[in-house]
Amino acid sequence: MTTTDQEGRRRLGRLIAQRRTKNGWHKKQAADAAGLTHTTYMRVERGESVHDVTYTKIERAFGLAPGACMAVIEGATELQQAGEEFEGVRIAPVAGADAARQAVQHAIIATLPDVPAGKMAELSEGVVAELQRRGIVASDD
Repeated sequence: MTTTDQEGRRRLGRLIAQRRTKNGWHKKQAADAAGLTHTTYMRVERGESVHDVTYTKIERAFGLAPGACMAVIEGATELQQAGEEFEGVRIAPVAGADAARQAVQHAIIATLPDVPAGKMAELSEGVVAELQRRGIVASDD
């Protein structure tokens, strides 16, 4: 999936470039740290359309809160660091898909103990897929 908000992507590109400079990284170093090609990384800094998973990789490389890039695209004016407190909530680093899946299953068992195992797995996978799409949960590749 790609995000199409051009103004928000440009704002994000400027903020990422500022963060890269603050870190003392060249563009290639930032791309390598994120596990991206130089071309893909440059698309982010230029505010061009990229796959949402690219933002997750950038968030990890820059130590940003999960979903920080999408928040900027949707109107936030700054990038939120992982572990910072924001409006009374501590933003945790990105969790893995397995950990998220287990948390969802425990929540289902605690609140809906009669849900069949197959339905529980289906619900868990749906929640994890949505969290991954939003960049909140990393895949366990």
